[in-house]
Amino acid sequence: MTHYGKSIRRFFDNINILAIIFPLLMIVPNIILDITESMSVMAKIVNILVPVSLYYLLMSARKNAGVTVLWLIIFMIMNSFQIVVLYLFGESIIAIDMLINCVTTNASEAGELLKNLVLPILISAAIYLPMIAWGIYSAARRLHTSDKFRLAARRYGLFGLSIGILLSIITMIIPGNFNPAKHIYPLNVISNIVTALNRTYQSANFHNTSANFHFDASDTHAQSHDEVYVLVIGETSRAINWQLFGYNRPTNPCLSKRNDIITFPRAISQSNTTHKCVPMMLTATTPLSFDSIRYHKSIITAYKEAGYATAVFSNQAKNHSYTQYLSEEADVVKYLDGDDHYDHNLVDLLRDNLSKNTGKKHFVILHTYGCHFNYNERYPKDMAFFKPDDASQANVIHRPQLLNAYDNAVRYTDKLLNDIISLLDSSNSKAVMIYVSDHGEDIFDDDRGRFLHASPVPTYYQLHVPLIVWSSEEYDKAYPDIRPTLSANNQMYIAPSQAIFHTLLQISGINTPYLDYSESVASSSYSSPTPLYLNDYNEGVPLQESGLKETDIKMLQELGILK
Repeated sequence: MTHYGKSIRRFFDNINILAIIFPLLMIVPNIILDITESMSVMAKIVNILVPVSLYYLLMSARKNAGVTVLWLIIFMIMNSFQIVVLYLFGESIIAIDMLINCVTTNASEAGELLKNLVLPILISAAIYLPMIAWGIYSAARRLHTSDKFRLAARRYGLFGLSIGILLSIITMIIPGNFNPAKHIYPLNVISNIVTALNRTYQSANFHNTSANFHFDASDTHAQSHDEVYVLVIGETSRAINWQLFGYNRPTNPCLSKRNDIITFPRAISQSNTTHKCVPMMLTATTPLSFDSIRYHKSIITAYKEAGYATAVFSNQAKNHSYTQYLSEEADVVKYLDGDDHYDHNLVDLLRDNLSKNTGKKHFVILHTYGCHFNYNERYPKDMAFFKPDDASQANVIHRPQLLNAYDNAVRYTDKLLNDIISLLDSSNSKAVMIYVSDHGEDIFDDDRGRFLHASPVPTYYQLHVPLIVWSSEEYDKAYPDIRPTLSANNQMYIAPSQAIFHTLLQISGINTPYLDYSESVASSSYSSPTPLYLNDYNEGVPLQESGLKETDIKMLQELGILK
């Protein structure tokens, strides 16, 4: 072995070096979070002092520190996840909703995202893979830290931990909202994991907890069989990229030519996650009562009780969330699969469904894949209008290509909705179609460099969503008060998570004790609700207290949502 090789080996044989370096690398996320998060100086000190002291205590717990390093692989994985979160959102810890998204996201969707997050993954690998390799080497060779190191690590670790605990108590006593379970990493993430597991268990037990729920619904409309109501749920589509809502690119070439649709330019989602938005749309729950959702059935059951044939066709995979469990209440449920995985396939399913179940009214939900990342896979290549659209890496330098792809996905949704309207119009039925997206998306829109959605702190771009209503001439003649009322309310603030449920019931003539006319935009008694946001802890907080930055608040003020 050369002199150089012997020097390298002596370095790695010195297990004391690993035991010193490892705790410092483990607090890399803590250091970044101290920079990105709004905490007091004392809270930031605690966020560094407590974890690093604990890591040094762990390194002193046994002679073979390499084994201790291997014990902590799960925390290195957590740190890597946290680095990805900080790369995407520029702030925030791994949130409860993110963890639930991991459970409710299908493998293909996760793969699309991971393959486009190469940079933060490489950064995490560069930090922690050498530590794992060194730990394996040290454990295999049974290398021991010195007694002097272990004594010093134990002494300083206990001293640092004691000071950290004392500062934590002081920080909790003085005015402020410091909570160790929310503000000390990784304790806060561990707490979030426990909460996410509990929520997952609750949703998995949904069929049992909601078994005795009834709407006591009845149909007040005439007993004709030519009524069709279609709810199209968009995915990750933001209003700011819709031509109908003032965008300067032709993303709605079909719908912009129609004079029979009603647009609602002030629709604001109450969450930036699908697994919360969609269940709220389909039930009577609100941000102030979301945890009670496990006891509620969906609007689908109300239609069934009223004698409707019901169907749900989804271009999203089963995901073991409330969205899936609520959908399963329908008479017919189908999830699209296969290589041709485009939203337009939903039109054929709708056409086939309407041709069946003759003698019944129809209620159909179409759950699209919409503008979900990876954007350029949401539409056929021959429908790429804005080019180039081939970049998919999550990097601000690729924003022009990402935006082109996103706008192409909006154009594809435009065609989809126009074809659905044409299909319903040709049926000569009393028909209504409502389209609304669950939430929006960040696409490196400003100097914050935010990308995607479902971040613990929302943005304007994640919350402002498109909402449109179409009704057939036959429907308008049969129920002449509805369209004028919708038009009269179209400039008001709408919270689709609350309004969709009540609006659908009213326009369908379904009577139930759960219908609140003040929540229906088809009612003359409609009243805009207080702007709320359902946060990571399932708390309905005032929208302006959701963590929105000054940029977001200003845009919402210009929209007339916040004062």
